[in-house]
Amino acid sequence: MRAVAILTGSMLMVTAHVALAQAPNPTSTPPTTQTQTPPPPVAAPVAPPSQATAARPLPYRYGSISGSWLMPNGDFDKFASDGWAITLEGYQFIAPTRKIAVGTQVAYQSFGEKNGVTVSNFPVDAVLRFYPKPGTGKLDVYGLGGLGFNYQRVDVGYATNTDYLFGTQAGVGVELHTNGPASFLVDGVYHWVFASGTDTNFIAWRAGLVIPMTR
Repeated sequence: MRAVAILTGSMLMVTAHVALAQAPNPTSTPPTTQTQTPPPPVAAPVAPPSQATAARPLPYRYGSISGSWLMPNGDFDKFASDGWAITLEGYQFIAPTRKIAVGTQVAYQSFGEKNGVTVSNFPVDAVLRFYPKPGTGKLDVYGLGGLGFNYQRVDVGYATNTDYLFGTQAGVGVELHTNGPASFLVDGVYHWVFASGTDTNFIAWRAGLVIPMTR
C-alpha cells in the first residue's frame, strides 16, 4: 500500500508540474502583432492656379500713309485731268468703345495738265472717323468726314496763281487687319474745295497702311 501511495503521489506531482508548465504566465504579456499603418496617400502635385494674364491694352493712337488716285468731278473736270496724292494722317480714339476717332490729315495733291492748266493742292484737314462695329472681324467698316484749308496753286502757261481755300471731305472705307500690329485701309473720299470761280471737286480712291503709334 505504501508503494502504491508513493507512486500515486509521484504521478500527481509530475502531472501538476506539467499542468503548471502549460498554464499561461499571468505576469507575461502575450506577444502583440504590430500592424503597420499604411502611409497616407501622396497627393498629386497641384499646379498653382494660373493667373489671368491682363489683357493687353489696344493702341488708341494711329498714323497712316496712303496714296490716292484723283478723279476731277463737275466743272473742275474741264480744267484738270486725273491726278495722284500722298496723304499723311494721325488720329486717336476718344472713348473705350473705339467707335469715334479724331485726327489731322495733310496731303499733297497733283492733277494732270489739261488745256494748258496745271492744278496742285496742299490740304490740311481735321478729320472725324466713325466705326459702327469696331473689332468684329478681320475688317472694320468706317465713315469719315473732314474740313480744313487748302493752299491751291494753279499754273496757266508762265502765270501762277495761289490761293487759300476752305474745303470739306466725306467718304467711306474699310480697314483690313493683319496678324501683326499694322493694317491696311481702302476708301473712297469725295472732296469739295470752294473757290471763287470753279470749285475744285474730285474723288480720291485711296489705299494705304495704318500703324499703331502708342498704347
